[in-house]
Amino acid sequence: MTDEQKQMIQDMRAAGQTIPQIAAVLGLSANTVKSYCQRARKSKDYCKHCGVLLVQAPGGRPRKFCSDKCRYAWWDKRRDQMEWRAVYPVTCAGCGVKFESYGNKHRKYCSHPCYVRSRWPQGGAP
Repeated sequence: MTDEQKQMIQDMRAAGQTIPQIAAVLGLSANTVKSYCQRARKSKDYCKHCGVLLVQAPGGRPRKFCSDKCRYAWWDKRRDQMEWRAVYPVTCAGCGVKFESYGNKHRKYCSHPCYVRSRWPQGGAP
């Protein structure tokens, strides 16, 4: 692969083109383009979802995504693969329904309306 092809791959990935599209334009194997992108990604920071080159701000935490849209899309794709460790079984103090609370083992109510009904049983909040 020539340096010109490498630069074209980077430019086309930054423009949002897929690996098969790039391979067809350059006349390369899709596996060749894919392996180049993976090797290049290890040496630089690219968006985990779309592959766009990230510009890192000095002094901050390293970015992994180019935008919130990409971050949400990446997490939505992998939601079923995540290992949720902070899920706690809780029984609602208001209605007695069992529910799971993520990240807060001290939660008492299943919802805000249930909290209001339990706190002000007469039906009127202050």
